Amino acid sequence: MLTKKQASLIVSKLMGDIPYNINIMNDLGIIIASGDSNRIGTSHRAAERAIKEKKIIEVYHDTHLEKKGTNEPIIYEDKIIGVVGITGEPDEVRPFTKIVKTVSLLLIEELNIYKQKEEDRVAKKAFLKQLIDSDGVYTESLKKEARENYKLELGKLYYGVFAEGKDVLRSVAYKKEVFAWHEGYIIFLETLEPITTRNDELIIISTHEKNIGLILQNIKQTHLMLSFFKWKKKGIERTDTYYLANLFSFSIPPNQDLLKKIKEAAPEYAETLVCFARNNKSINDTSLELHIHRNTLNYRIQKIEEITGRNPRIWYELWELFYHFAYHFMNEED
Repeated sequence: MLTKKQASLIVSKLMGDIPYNINIMNDLGIIIASGDSNRIGTSHRAAERAIKEKKIIEVYHDTHLEKKGTNEPIIYEDKIIGVVGITGEPDEVRPFTKIVKTVSLLLIEELNIYKQKEEDRVAKKAFLKQLIDSDGVYTESLKKEARENYKLELGKLYYGVFAEGKDVLRSVAYKKEVFAWHEGYIIFLETLEPITTRNDELIIISTHEKNIGLILQNIKQTHLMLSFFKWKKKGIERTDTYYLANLFSFSIPPNQDLLKKIKEAAPEYAETLVCFARNNKSINDTSLELHIHRNTLNYRIQKIEEITGRNPRIWYELWELFYHFAYHFMNEED
C-alpha cells in the first residue's frame, strides 16, 4: 500500500529537482501528494483511467477534466498501488515520470523491509517474554510457534550463548535464529562446540537447561553483574561461575526511601562504592585503583553516608548500599 506520508515524502524530495508538477495518486485515483497542494484530495481522471486500463495514460491537450501530462501506474508485487503523474508535454515529462515511479518503488520496498524487520523483532520479543512467563511449562501453541518459526524444540536441553554483537553469534552458528536480548543478542544451541573469540568480544554461556526462560534470566543477571562491577572482560564467561549474579534478580523489594537517596548519590559516587566493595573496603587499594588521594576517598565515603544514612565501612550496610546501587543501575540500563 502507498501511504499519504510516503507519497508526500517522495514529492517533497523530488520537486526541487524536477521542473514540473508531480502528483501521486492512490489505488483509487485520488491525489494524495502533489506539488500543488490545492489538488490534494481531488480525483485525477487520467490516473483513474491508468488504473482501470492498467497502462500508461498520456494526455496531450488540456481540458476542463484533465491536464497535459504522463500518468504511469505504480505496480508492486503484481498489484497497482498508485499512479505517478507529471504535468507537462508528455514527450518532455515521460522520463521524469519513470524516475519518480522508480524512486517510489524503491522507497516502498525499503519501508516494507523495515516494517517486516520490526514485526519480526516485536514477535521475537513477545516470544521470549512468553518463555520467561511459562517458567519451563510450555503450551502446545508455544511449542508449535517455537518449532515452526524458530526451529526450537521446547522441552529439550539448550545452552544460551549471548554476545553484545550479532556478528559474533553468526560466526558461532550462522544458521541459528538470533534473538535480541538485554543489551545484546542470544542464540540457543543443543550442543556446544568449542567457541573461539577475538580479543574484543565478550560471550556469556549459560548452563544446559530445558527452561529457556531460566537461561534468559541467568544471562541477563550475569551481564548486569559484570557491567555493574566493571568486570566485563573480553572472552568467554559462564553463568554458573558467578553465584553472586543471582542477587541481580532483585527478588527482594528495594527500600524506596533509600532508593531515592541512592538516585541522588549514584551519579557521583557509584563507581567509588563499587570499587570500595571490590577491594574489600581497603582505603589503600581503592584509592590506588581510582587514582585519588586517601583523603579524597574518605571524603567520598563520608558523603555517601551523609546522603544515604548508611555507612559503607560497616559490612551489612555496605551490602544494603550495594544492593540498592545495583538496583538503580539495572533500571538506568533498561
